[in-house]
Amino acid sequence: MDPSEGLEQYIGHLVQEARLTRRKDKHEGGDWSQTYLAGRVYVSQSRISEVETGDVPPDRDLAGKLEMPLGLAPGTLVHLVKFLEERTVLDYAKPFLRRQERAQMFHAAAFTVPGLLQTPDYARQLLLAGQAGDPRDIDSYVEQRMARQWVWEKEDPPWMSLVLAEAALDQVTVTQLERLLQAQESPNISVQVLPPGAGHIMGTLYVLTLPEGTRGAYTEGFLTGNYSEDVETVLKFQRVYDRLAASALTAAASTDRIHEALKRLK
Repeated sequence: MDPSEGLEQYIGHLVQEARLTRRKDKHEGGDWSQTYLAGRVYVSQSRISEVETGDVPPDRDLAGKLEMPLGLAPGTLVHLVKFLEERTVLDYAKPFLRRQERAQMFHAAAFTVPGLLQTPDYARQLLLAGQAGDPRDIDSYVEQRMARQWVWEKEDPPWMSLVLAEAALDQVTVTQLERLLQAQESPNISVQVLPPGAGHIMGTLYVLTLPEGTRGAYTEGFLTGNYSEDVETVLKFQRVYDRLAASALTAAASTDRIHEALKRLK
């Protein structure tokens, strides 16, 4: 790992060096393996590995928990994580996308169809509208987004419960509506349409549950987003999702609305 590659790698380098120093000194009699450190801050060994390699940096909560056992001055990691959170759009989704591959359950609310259920033509429209990089590279971006849908091909695919703003149904393609109807037939996917006047979905919201029980929340707006595993943050967005789901149509009624939108387009 080269700490000069990026801020994620630099944070990982600090954590790893501090842990290995504790290990060399046999601090408090511990072996200071990744597993040992994980036990001290109540996360999994794999989470410490992700931090040290720079794959998924800690959020502020975990950064604060790591400082004391590693003998780092208060704020050392937290301030770096704050800088990381304020960086440009290019990196904001990385932690979420890595978590998305492993998640067992998604609770989502959105005013556009989320990436995991998008069709190539609809994804292309969104990417062009959002000016996501050079238009000449759009095909590459679409391919990357479609490749992430491999999660549905896993032997034990995740469960997804989606609340989708009804306005989105009039802003999609025929193939995208057909994809939503196909999703409704899957035993592990449920789409509920939120009718006008029943509530407002501000951007896109995901609450994820990972195999080890860790939960995370991801929110995204126009060219900005944030992923957090802070318990209070996750619970806050879970409550937001629950309110929207309670106000949305049933899955059966939502299927009827999608069929109606499809007839209008055809």
